[in-house]
Amino acid sequence: MTFLLASFAQALHIALMLAAAPAVVGLQRWAEAALAGRTGPSPWQTWRDLARLAHKHPALAENASPLFRATPVACVAAMAVAAALVPSFTLGMAFAPLSDLLVLAGLLAFARVALALAALDAGTAPGGLDAARSASLACLAEPAMFLVILTLGLLGGTTNLDLLIGQQHQGMLQPPAAAALAASALVALAVASPDATALTAEFSGVDLALAELAEALRILVWFDLIGALFLPLGMAEQGSGLLGWSVGLLAWVVRLAVLGGGLAVMRCLTGGWRLGRASQVLGVAVVLGLLAALLVLASVAAA
Repeated sequence: MTFLLASFAQALHIALMLAAAPAVVGLQRWAEAALAGRTGPSPWQTWRDLARLAHKHPALAENASPLFRATPVACVAAMAVAAALVPSFTLGMAFAPLSDLLVLAGLLAFARVALALAALDAGTAPGGLDAARSASLACLAEPAMFLVILTLGLLGGTTNLDLLIGQQHQGMLQPPAAAALAASALVALAVASPDATALTAEFSGVDLALAELAEALRILVWFDLIGALFLPLGMAEQGSGLLGWSVGLLAWVVRLAVLGGGLAVMRCLTGGWRLGRASQVLGVAVVLGLLAALLVLASVAAA
C-alpha cells in the first residue's frame, strides 16, 4: 500500500508540475506588469502561447546540425526529470531515493549547456553573444551551486533532497546560521542564474514551445527547491493520507505565490538583470556559499 501511495503521489506531483510551470511564469509576468503600473498579459497567456506554437512547424536554418534539432527535446526532458525529483507537496514519493542535489545540479547544467551549444550551432551573431553571456555567468553559478550542495551535505550528512527536507522540517540542520547562509546563496543563484530566454530566440514553432516549457520548468524547479529546503512548513510527511496531501498542496501554492511575488518585486525594483549586475549577485552567492561551508567546518572542528 505504501508503494502504491508513493507512486500515486509521484504521478500527481509530475502532473501538477507540468500544469503549474506555465501558469507560474504567466502569473509572474502579470505581477511584474501590475507592479510597473501597466496592463500586463493574462496569467494564462503563457499556456495560450505554448498551445499556439505547438501547432506550428519549426523553421530550421540550412546549416543546422542534428544537435540543434534535438536540443529542445533534450532540454524539456532534463527539466521534466528535475521537476519530478524535487518534492512539492509531500515527501516519500516513488522517486525520492533518486532525488539528489548533485543530480539536480547536473540536469540544470546539462540544459544550459545544450541551449548554449544550440545557439552557437545556429551560426548567428546574437546567438553567439547570448551563449558567451550564459557561459560567463555559469562560471560563477556552478561554484556557488556546489558550495551550497557541500554545505547542505555537511549539515545533513547526505545530499538526498528528501532526507535534507525532513531534517530541516525537524530543525536538525545545525548550525542554523550556516543553513541561512546557504539559503541566501541559493536565492541569489535562482535570481541571477542565466535564463534561457535569449538562447531560445533561434527556435520557432514547436521547438520554441518546448524550449519555453523547459524554461518554465526550470523556474518552477528553483522555486520548489528553495521552498522545500528552507520553507517546508505544511509539507506532508511520508505516508500521509489525503488530509496531509491537501494541507501540503495548499502550502505549496502559498510558497509558489510568495516566491513568485518576491521575484516579481525584485525584478521590478532592479529593472532586470544585466550581465554586470548578474555577475555581482552570483559573486555574492559564491561568497555566501563559501562562508556557509567554512562555518560548518568550523563548527565540526570545534565539536
